[in-house]
Amino acid sequence: MRQDLRDKEGLTGRIGLEKACEGVDRVSAAKRLGRMVALAMVLFASLVVAVGLTSCVDDDNDGPETDWYFSGVWQNNEYLDEDMVFYSDGTGYWESVSTGAYLDFDYYCYGNWIYFTFYPVESAPYTLDCYIDLINDGNMSITWPAGSFYGATTIYYTRID
Repeated sequence: MRQDLRDKEGLTGRIGLEKACEGVDRVSAAKRLGRMVALAMVLFASLVVAVGLTSCVDDDNDGPETDWYFSGVWQNNEYLDEDMVFYSDGTGYWESVSTGAYLDFDYYCYGNWIYFTFYPVESAPYTLDCYIDLINDGNMSITWPAGSFYGATTIYYTRID
């Protein structure tokens, strides 16, 4: 039969507890324990927040390290007098050769999306999010949303420069 050694040493019960805690200020020990528990809770909460923030994706457009650009003069296959000129620095313009119409824009690509900011001469800038498909080195398509100057449509372009 197993014997509890604490009984022999007199450490059980109220008297044993008092002997074990002899010389220890209970109030300061309780405060210290409370502070340690509070610190552990703060550290755990910080860890949860940090993991939560790093695992969230709040925007598909993560920034310059994941954006991509292209360049060249791209002719509209349906309206041959319309060109889009893209520069590798994220700027460009649309032009109609026959009418002389011109529209500056900034752009960047992320995945299969191209994000435009157009700057009309006499009105406020506006943005459009379009789907882009670079078919091969000389052909691409841009699917324009309903709010674009083309309406909801896919336009195919051929690189001419």
